[in-house]
Amino acid sequence: MISTVIFDMNGVITDDEDCHELATQKAFGEAGLQMSPEMYRTYCLGRTDASAFKELMAAYAIENTEIGELIARKKAYYLELVQDNLKIFDGVMDLIERLNRSYTLALTTSSTFEEASVVIDLLQLQEVFKVRVTSEDVIKGKPDPEPYLLTAKKLGVRAHECMVIEDSENGVKSAKAAGMACVAITNSEKPGQLMLADRIVSSYTKITDGLIASLSP
Repeated sequence: MISTVIFDMNGVITDDEDCHELATQKAFGEAGLQMSPEMYRTYCLGRTDASAFKELMAAYAIENTEIGELIARKKAYYLELVQDNLKIFDGVMDLIERLNRSYTLALTTSSTFEEASVVIDLLQLQEVFKVRVTSEDVIKGKPDPEPYLLTAKKLGVRAHECMVIEDSENGVKSAKAAGMACVAITNSEKPGQLMLADRIVSSYTKITDGLIASLSP
């Protein structure tokens, strides 16, 4: 039976992908690369900054800036943007409150610890997530299964006891590669990009105890 629900953060809880994208555009703009929305989706959506930025720097031959400096700039821009512009998706707080009564909840995000902590503090979710795994906790980020496998290890549960809520193709790939059930919500990508998920929903009201039970092994 599924005992644990693991939330992604950006694009699932927080409607802040625009903040991440703008912060990334600003950081790379200073390094001489004008990033298009398609470039952001291809390289960055659902991935850690370290993995995405490394590939971007190689693909576009950026040699005048260190990756650590780019990550630091992006994080600073993001934190500045999100402090006064944090948005969350309709229904997600009700879902968290409802699921918290019956399941162990955890958070697995490609954001940094500092970025995740700011969001969790703003939303007052400090006591809700029993485990938080961020980009600094892993060597390989999504779509590699490491983030979700580490979350299960920290919780002391097996992969098949976990259900993941994701919004990105890379996140879904990570959850499924970890051997977990996955529900994808169409907040960030079209259904065709989320086909590896066990269920695709357009509203949080669709994530019910019945749906979760149907995904139990």
